[in-house]
Amino acid sequence: MMKFKSFVLLLVIAALVVAVVAPAALGATSADVKMKLTGPSSAANGAMVKITCKISNPMKADGNRVALILQNKDGNLKRIGSKAITWSNGGKTGMVAFWVKAQASAMGIAKYRAAWMHPEGTSHSNMLSIEID
Repeated sequence: MMKFKSFVLLLVIAALVVAVVAPAALGATSADVKMKLTGPSSAANGAMVKITCKISNPMKADGNRVALILQNKDGNLKRIGSKAITWSNGGKTGMVAFWVKAQASAMGIAKYRAAWMHPEGTSHSNMLSIEID
């Protein structure tokens, strides 16, 4: 009977360890930050285009005052700029607008992504593709 109680206790401890460690190992963040990047679907080569990023920050995570704009170049995301975030709703929503020069990286398409660093990690937006004419 004592062996059974020890085994059950061991299982409970293992389950608690997994519940605490697994979210961090899988990259889950408690900040629950979501970012949405929007912009034109097409642009002329070399034209200046406005790309807007809306940030949902329900836990009001405190982080960098700026968001980064990244462009896919040769299969890698490269930082091409940064801009201060304008926060509203007590820090729960943020907005930032980037003006970038439209340049195709591959097959006549430019791909952009935004990033914001906060104490829970780095949040990334969706990938925005702009067809370059």
